Amino acid sequence: MNILGINGSGRVGGNTAMLVEAILKGAAETGCETNLLELGRMIIRPCNACKVCKDTHQCVIDDGMSEFYRAAPDTDVLVLASPIYLDHISAQTMTFIQRMYCYLGPGLEICYPHPGTRAVLGITYGAQWRKAYDYVLDWMRARLEEYFGIRTIEYFRVHSTKHDNPVGPEHPEIQRAYEFGKTLK
Repeated sequence: MNILGINGSGRVGGNTAMLVEAILKGAAETGCETNLLELGRMIIRPCNACKVCKDTHQCVIDDGMSEFYRAAPDTDVLVLASPIYLDHISAQTMTFIQRMYCYLGPGLEICYPHPGTRAVLGITYGAQWRKAYDYVLDWMRARLEEYFGIRTIEYFRVHSTKHDNPVGPEHPEIQRAYEFGKTLK
């Protein structure tokens, strides 16, 4: 089982990283192969709408997104998490999702390279209400499922966070993420 974690935060080592890393740690302990892409460390340019990918299903932009394109065909579970900035996912996460455009055919048919890939989605945010940004999770789920055929199997919400004081492994949702990771076999 290959599990690819995407930390959609522009900050490395923060709350979103803690969430993704907990899932990957639990999965690795059961023998899964895990890999982590930190969007905050990568240079990913926005889609330029050249549409070359509509014929090739490959993006012609040579940048950090190439790491994902190499990993996607072997990824069984995609763990995608983003902090909430101004009521939605980070710009890095949005660019990442939009660069998956190469996996849509000219008539919007699904051309994702690994049919059956499943998703685990997560968000981190400062608001205190647990379900404050469920509409963002719904948006993420719909994009992955409707455009790429990637079905979401679990959601995580780490709320009441502070950027200058990241949550630790004892946080209940981080613990739940770790335990969930151990179920991915």
